[in-house]
Amino acid sequence: MVTSRKPQKLHPTVLVLVTDQLSCDRLIRAGRRLADTFGCVLEVQNIARFGSVPDPEAIEHLYQVSRDAGARMAVHYSEDPERSLVGLLAEGLPHYVVTGMPGGGSDLLPRLWTRFEYLNFYTVDTAGEVQEVTAVDRALA
Repeated sequence: MVTSRKPQKLHPTVLVLVTDQLSCDRLIRAGRRLADTFGCVLEVQNIARFGSVPDPEAIEHLYQVSRDAGARMAVHYSEDPERSLVGLLAEGLPHYVVTGMPGGGSDLLPRLWTRFEYLNFYTVDTAGEVQEVTAVDRALA
């Protein structure tokens, strides 16, 4: 029997992917609610382009919000953030992935939804409403 589902970590994980460190609050809070609902560990990851100037205030804000939510947090710098993100998802195998909404001229999130069909994605809108990415969303991506 063939399955598209890959084995996941022993400790189920909710992974929150943050792009804007200063507006990460709603994503991390949504991730915390999911982690509590599903009995998971909460991780927050930010992948920035190598060479971008770090903003200490933004990183401190991300750290504080992550800490307050009881999350493990990491900031990565990469010459190819998209490739690093794909590697993070493929190797980390989180049970749930929380992101902002797709848009801004980027098709990255819809491509991740179809590439990682065995992961459960959730989007969070600007009002903090959480929506699970469905099979229909993936098919339309």
